[in-house]
Amino acid sequence: MNAQQNETRAPNRRSILIGSAGLLVGGAMGGAAGAYAAAPPTSEPVAAPPLPWKWARLDPLESGRRAYRFYKEKGGCGTASYLSLLSLLKENVGYPWTTLPDMMMAHAAAGYGGHGTLCGALGGASTIINMVTYSGKRDEQQNNQIIDRLFWWYAEQNFPTDRFDDLSPLPKQVRVKAMSPLCHTSVSKWAVTAGATIKSDAKIERCAKVAGEVAYIVTLALNEFFEGKWTPPVWKPSKEVEHCVGCHGPDTSTQKAMSWNQQGHMECVMCHSDHTKAAAK
Repeated sequence: MNAQQNETRAPNRRSILIGSAGLLVGGAMGGAAGAYAAAPPTSEPVAAPPLPWKWARLDPLESGRRAYRFYKEKGGCGTASYLSLLSLLKENVGYPWTTLPDMMMAHAAAGYGGHGTLCGALGGASTIINMVTYSGKRDEQQNNQIIDRLFWWYAEQNFPTDRFDDLSPLPKQVRVKAMSPLCHTSVSKWAVTAGATIKSDAKIERCAKVAGEVAYIVTLALNEFFEGKWTPPVWKPSKEVEHCVGCHGPDTSTQKAMSWNQQGHMECVMCHSDHTKAAAK
C-alpha cells in the first residue's frame, strides 16, 4: 500500500458524549441492581472532537506484534487489530484516543458475531483508518480509498506470513491465498488445505498471524499516507473477471459497465460460475 499527505480537516460532526451512566434495576423478586457505566467525575459530559483525529508515526512491527498477542489474549481478530493501533495511539497521542473503549470491536471476531462475513482484523483496522483520514466528501473520501486498497491487498495474500513466527509455537505454517476479505472464505480455504479445525491451535495461530499482518500493513500505510507518499490506487480487475465487470460493473479507468448492477471489487468467479464459457458451448 502507498500513502499520500492528508491535510487535517475538521468537518462539523455531531458530538459524541463520553461517559454516560445507566442503571439496570433488578426484577420484583429482588434482583440486584447493576451499573452499565460509572458517571464521569465532572458535572458536564465531555464531547469528543470531530473527525479526523490525530495520527502519530507508529512502529509497524510493534503494532503487528501487539495484534498477534491481543488475538490470543483479548479474544479475536477485531479486537486484535483495533486495539493494537488504539493502544499505540493512546501512548503516542493521548486525548482523544484515551476516550475510546478497548473492547469496542470485540463483536467483530470470527467474521462479526461468528457469522463469517468480513474478517474482523480488517474491520478493526478500518475503524482506525476512518477516524484518522475522514474527509467529509462522500465521493472522494480518502478513508474509502485506503480501506478499499487494504481489502484488495488482503485477498491477494498467502496467509499466514512468517513475520511473527518468532512469537509463535507453530512457525512455518501452510500458506493459502485468502482470495476474499470474507472470514468464511479466508479461514475455510486455509483450514481445508491445512487439515485443521476451526477450534484447533493451528487455526488460532494462523489467525493471530493474519491479525498481526493486517495491523503491520495498516500502520505502514498510514505512516506513508501522512508523509505524503500515498496516491489513490486505480482498481484493475483480474483477467478472469474482466468480462464480468464489463457487463455488471463497476466502471473502470478503461471502460464503462454496460449495466452497473453489482457493487464491489471482489473476484466474481470464486462464487459465481463463468456463464460466458457456458454460453459458448
